[in-house]
Amino acid sequence: MIEQKTPGAGARLRLSLMSCAAAVAFAGPALAQATAPAAPPAAPYADEDVDAVVEELVVVAETREQRGAVVGDIPPEIQLGPREIRALGVSSVAELLDALAPQTGSARGRGGGRPITLVNGQRISSFAEIRDLPPEAILRVDILPEEVALKYGYRADQRVVNFVLRPRFRALTTEAGVRVATEGGRESFDANVNALRIQRDTRLQVDLKAARSTPLLESERNIRPADDLVPGAPDEAPFRTLLGESNQASLNAVLTRPLAEGVSGTLNGRLEMTESEGRLGLAAGGLVLPPANPFGLDVLTRQGDTWSAHLGAAANGAVSGWRWSLTANADRSESQTVTEREIDPDTFAYRAPDQARSVVTSADAEALVNGSLFELPAGQVTTAFTVGLETRQLESESVRRGELRDADLSRDIARAQANLDIPLTRRGEFLGALGNLSANLNAAVEELSDFGTLTTVGAGLNWSPFEDFRVIASITEEDGAPTMQQLGDPEIETENVRVFDYLTGQTVEVTRVEGGNPFLLADNRRVVKLGVNWKPLDDHDLTFRADYVRTRINDVIASFPTATAEIERAFPGRFRRVAGQLERIDSRPVNFERQDREEVRWGFHYSKPLGPTRPPGGFPRQRAAQGEGAQAPAGGPPPEGAGPRAGGDGPRRGPGGGGGGFRGGGFGGRGAGALQLAVFHTVRLQEEIFIRPGVPVLDLLDGSAVGSGGGQPRHEVEAQAGYSKNGLGARVTARWQSGTEVNGARFGGRDLEFSDLTTVNVRLFADLGQQPWARGKRWLRGTRATLSVDNLFDERLEVRDAAGVTPVSYQPDLIDPLGRTVRLSVRKLFF
Repeated sequence: MIEQKTPGAGARLRLSLMSCAAAVAFAGPALAQATAPAAPPAAPYADEDVDAVVEELVVVAETREQRGAVVGDIPPEIQLGPREIRALGVSSVAELLDALAPQTGSARGRGGGRPITLVNGQRISSFAEIRDLPPEAILRVDILPEEVALKYGYRADQRVVNFVLRPRFRALTTEAGVRVATEGGRESFDANVNALRIQRDTRLQVDLKAARSTPLLESERNIRPADDLVPGAPDEAPFRTLLGESNQASLNAVLTRPLAEGVSGTLNGRLEMTESEGRLGLAAGGLVLPPANPFGLDVLTRQGDTWSAHLGAAANGAVSGWRWSLTANADRSESQTVTEREIDPDTFAYRAPDQARSVVTSADAEALVNGSLFELPAGQVTTAFTVGLETRQLESESVRRGELRDADLSRDIARAQANLDIPLTRRGEFLGALGNLSANLNAAVEELSDFGTLTTVGAGLNWSPFEDFRVIASITEEDGAPTMQQLGDPEIETENVRVFDYLTGQTVEVTRVEGGNPFLLADNRRVVKLGVNWKPLDDHDLTFRADYVRTRINDVIASFPTATAEIERAFPGRFRRVAGQLERIDSRPVNFERQDREEVRWGFHYSKPLGPTRPPGGFPRQRAAQGEGAQAPAGGPPPEGAGPRAGGDGPRRGPGGGGGGFRGGGFGGRGAGALQLAVFHTVRLQEEIFIRPGVPVLDLLDGSAVGSGGGQPRHEVEAQAGYSKNGLGARVTARWQSGTEVNGARFGGRDLEFSDLTTVNVRLFADLGQQPWARGKRWLRGTRATLSVDNLFDERLEVRDAAGVTPVSYQPDLIDPLGRTVRLSVRKLFF
């Protein structure tokens, strides 16, 4: 029996060993280097698993911090190790976050934003730093609640995902894929080359992507013409695109390296280009041109080009017990659209096309300092201070019907934020009967050159009455300004846009005006959240989570809603009718008076390792860390110096602690695998919009709508199931939403009923190098083939009016032109 204390980690380790070799392995890299001669680098693969020397091993760890863990007293709600990450079958961090959307979803944000991302418990300049990282380079993924964002200088409106990278990794990754719609008419091709090298604090990555998608025409789907089609007019379906042609290319490079003792720096550059073209129908209803025109018919098109460039930098370090972080970014995006207009029927001359151009430039810099102020009986009082500067400029101009309009907007922002965490009680010590209880206070101020001062204040409680159970309550009140694009985007008119006219019950073609609204006001939102996280089983990775969120927003900034009878009564100036026929809609963004939202989101995440869990020199898998008194995390690394993780999931090490590969070329040792299940259910209790005095309240759960997809579904369920073993994997994801309705008849319009919708996606993948028939074919190692089917049952939203008829603008092939798609890809890692 050996008991060892490691002061640096604050851990007490009790080991029952049957082998001196295992004790040497556990002593860590320092002991191994001191007692072993230099060894050649470890091979990236192992043909066969070797029986472990250790017959019995018990690890009891009391460590407050894992390698790469976030600061503070809030532990991860969900942790994923290499096994679980591999079971997702993804190819990059961007795909990984998409796969984890149910686990990382939040009702506190402004919608559409990805979670806040950290690397090794530290801030990064932007998501571009890690979006292209291959998942094989990740040792652990921590998913944490929104309140953790405050400790890193962010607002508490998005969940936090911390990626802990392997200390050593080197690979060249290539991938090529093709996606086709099973109904035909659309093909997409993509290719990717990624080179990555990680050597402890040094990381170099270069990523190149290219993609192309062919156009999808209305003639390639079952599309009925508009109700107001002139009899005898030519069929425009071959001259309208449901999805335009597009070409994309991007180059991303990242360099991270030590700058001084305990200081690391990162430099990131990214270039991206997108070209697109869509067909808008025939000019002048299919006017036949003079014989000199070889095409016979004039097809209206819209062409778009976008270029963007990004440069980011970050530095992280520590001094006198305080951690600090500096981040800076510079971005420029330029977009241009050219929309052809119809020809003059008298002169057969082409009218000048509409043009729009916008250039957005921005730069920002931010500094964060966090650490301990002083100690109370229950623990250290910690704080985080953030200051930042930002500048943005938007230049736009548009030429519409020969009339020039331009805008030149700029915004300078200075911000400061302070966060304070105060421990009140501590389990086993000060008022220990209450468990662990801490309070949080935070405040932020922003000075906007074009909006004045915006403020944010918040408070919260973090209570863990017993281990594996945690309650977080918080309240936040914040101001938010409209974006530069919402204020100053160039005005663009698009003709021949199909919309459903709720007043007449017909689908008509109108001219839609898009762009910015310089008269928008800042909004103010108050968010109250009560969250519960519970891990009921000691020997299973099972997590239950439930969040109640209530939000009130004043002066809501919103895209212009759909043209229901209620909306037209509230905004009569945004609609133009001629003899009762709807001809024009101004869809630029607006402010609503108020919005009230209330919802409950609850569910569970379960993960179970399959196959061997103790490789040579490895250690048994331990349960996820839960704060003080925690053990090594499920799916995470062992305590510092403990050697590689179980199941071949840690970096392989030779006698000298080297190694840079991983077993099986990215799928774990033979026989290793994982089972995953997750289900999350959202119940909306209230969703109301008060447009302005004198206008009825819009109840989106009871017959009102602000979007073309109908009202707000009261129920949504997201489910996931994944299985991988022996290099073979399968993953199924499903999403269901309840039906809605729009009651237009009470305002002199038409009723519509929107069905419920269930979509199922399937992904099958295989590590070809691990299959028995591939033995001896070294060129197959690290090769993965993936077959993905999205919308497996080809389900689409069904819309019916009171007579059971589907309006033209709500045809299934217009709502979801692609339907079921199949993607086949081949991915190869070279070490």
